[in-house]
Formats: sequence, C-alpha cells, structure tokens
Amino acid sequence: MLFWRRRLQPGDRVKLFGGYDMDPEWLCGKNEHTGTLIRFMPGQNPKPAAVVRLDAPLTVQGVTGEFLVLELRFVGARWKDGETVHVELCDFDPEPITWKDRRRGKWVEAHASIGIVRK
Repeated sequence: MLFWRRRLQPGDRVKLFGGYDMDPEWLCGKNEHTGTLIRFMPGQNPKPAAVVRLDAPLTVQGVTGEFLVLELRFVGARWKDGETVHVELCDFDPEPITWKDRRRGKWVEAHASIGIVRK
C-alpha cells in the first residue's frame, strides 16, 4: 500500500523518536521529543541538514541544548515525514554554513525517525 508522505518545511511541528538501541539514551526515557523545524542549512552531504528547536531542552552525555541538527541517514532519502536521521545536539543555535566550517554539537543518535506532528 502506497501512501503520500508530505515534504517537511520550516515552521512544521515535528516529533523525533526511535533510535538504534531499544532504549535510546537520547530519548531520556521518553517516547519522543517535539519541536519546530526552523530551517535547512548546508549539511555533510549534498542534501541539506535540518535544524529543529526543541520545545524543551535535552541533556545527553553532559550536553544540554535546545537545538538539533538532523542529517538524512540513507542515500536517496528526502526531507519527508517518516525519514530516518542522524541527530546532533547543540547548546547553541548552529550557523547556517557548511558543516565542515561550523561549530559542531554532540552526536547523540544515528538512527532516529522524524515525523510531522498532526493537529
């Protein structure tokens, strides 16, 4: 069964969930984290990275931040509802410049999922 997955865009309310492990450390015992997609910016690959501002700060391995930089996980993936992403936690608002030239946060998950929060 095919279903349509809407493209993500700045201003979308999103949820981030799942991970590589059964009880991912970055979820801090929750099922998901929510926030707002605030922009796309240069990433590590040809596809842009997405920046999400969380509704509440997150603390993982001694880093507390409210910004996540997300990178698409698989070749051919697009910024759509339901994609798998890498998660970088930032205690600062990351500059929208090339990945190799910007300050980087803490890499906290390699296999999370992103979804649009339905109203």
